This record gives sequence, C-alpha cells and structure tokens, in this order.
Amino acid sequence: MEGSRSCPFHRCFENWINQQEKDLNELDQVAKEDRRNEEKLKNIAEKNIKHFQEYHEKRTLLVKEDPSSSFSPSWTTPFENSFLWIAGCRPTLAIQLVYTLCGAELEANLEEFLQGIRRGNLGELSCVQLGLVNELHCKTVKEEEKISNRLEALQEDIGEQQLASFINISDTGSSILMSSSVNDCETNGLIMNKAIDDHAAELASIWEEADRLRLKTVKELVHILTPLQAVDFLVAAKKLYLSMHEWGRTRRDSNPQHFVTNPHEFNLS
Repeated sequence: MEGSRSCPFHRCFENWINQQEKDLNELDQVAKEDRRNEEKLKNIAEKNIKHFQEYHEKRTLLVKEDPSSSFSPSWTTPFENSFLWIAGCRPTLAIQLVYTLCGAELEANLEEFLQGIRRGNLGELSCVQLGLVNELHCKTVKEEEKISNRLEALQEDIGEQQLASFINISDTGSSILMSSSVNDCETNGLIMNKAIDDHAAELASIWEEADRLRLKTVKELVHILTPLQAVDFLVAAKKLYLSMHEWGRTRRDSNPQHFVTNPHEFNLS
C-alpha cells in the first residue's frame, strides 16, 4: 500500500477522503445547530455537491492517463473494492439510502408522526417526492444496465477479436525471431499496441459515463429533497462511505477473519 502513495490516483483519493471528513463535520454542525435555516442548509448542500463535482473532474483527467488502474484500485481496501461498480459505488445505492433513511426515520418517530408532529426529516417525504425518487430510481437502473452492457461488450470483444489476434502473433513468434524482417516485428507490435490502446480508450469512456451518472444521481436527489432532508442525506452518505473506508482499512485488512457482530458499528445517526 505504501508504494502506491506516490500514484496520482492514490493522492487524489486521499485528498478526497480528507475533504469528506471536513465536509461531514460542517454538515453535522449545520444539521444540529441550524435545522430551521433553509438558506444555510441549501448553501452547505450545494457546497458539498460542488466538492463531489471537483473530485469527479480530477478523476476524469487521471483516468484518461491510466484507465486500467482505476478498475483495480490499490489505494482502497479489498473490503471497499468488493462494493465497487466501475470504480465507484452504484448510483442506485444513493437512492436506496434515501429509502432506508426514510423508513428508519418514520419508524423511529412514528408516534410523533401519528400525533401530527412534523420535523421535516427524511421520514416525511411527500407523495410527490416519493414519486420523483421512484422515477429517478427506475431511470438510473436503466442507465446502469446500459453502462454495464458496454463493459460486458468490451470484455467479450477482448475474447473474440483482440485476444485471437494476439494468439496469431504469438504463434508466429519463433519464426519472427529467426526470419522475419524488422518491419514485420514492428507491424505486429503496432497491431498489439493499437488493440491495447483502443481497449484502454473504451474503458476510460465507460468509466467517465459511470462517474457522470453517479454525480447526476446525487444532484437530482438533492434537488428532489428539501434543504434539511438533503443535508441529512449527505450526512448519512458520508458517514457510510467513511465508515466503510475506515473499517476496511483498520480492521478487515489487519484481521481477515474479523466480521462485524455489532449492528451499531455502521450507525448513521
């Protein structure tokens, strides 16, 4: 892991983790002290979305240089990597988190809710909001499938076409070494390099499309939610993200046999 710290991807990721921690502290403070200040809540939510967009833009520049590394990151833990979908979380995970928080909040405050007491949290999503979230969910699932199909097609292409050309070149390797001209060797090398470059370019394109969908989904969710609900959602999302990172880094990797037995270890409240 130490050797990867000089990697631009690793530095970018570490900076993002640090930014997430700072953002979480700010969000937490506003959520606790200014829950009725809609302007402040809106501003802090927009600030966090801006940071997410800046991270997306930095990653986009890096992935064009080395797309393969982003699909098998060494700067995250194996536990984190087990949840990855095209170098990041599935966009629908953010939507699922909203559903989960909505149910948890409603259950925790059911008595107050039945008494007509309203706090404006995620347990009080309106019918219109729920409809919009469901619509976004359906649309995002379709877009995820479209991107996944692109990746599947690329992987099949390697098996059906490019790999076959590599095998043909390899089969003639011995004769190339003994009798082929320098031009023949160079031509074969160019064929292989072009195939690898084309594969990398398509990987980068798929990766960028997936990252755009992640960003777009969070933006649309925040737009659907009220400023207070948006802040509560962002707080929970960052706590989940940072908890998974920290748990995987300090516990899972140091003791592969350890499993969480305490259901409150991922407490998002």
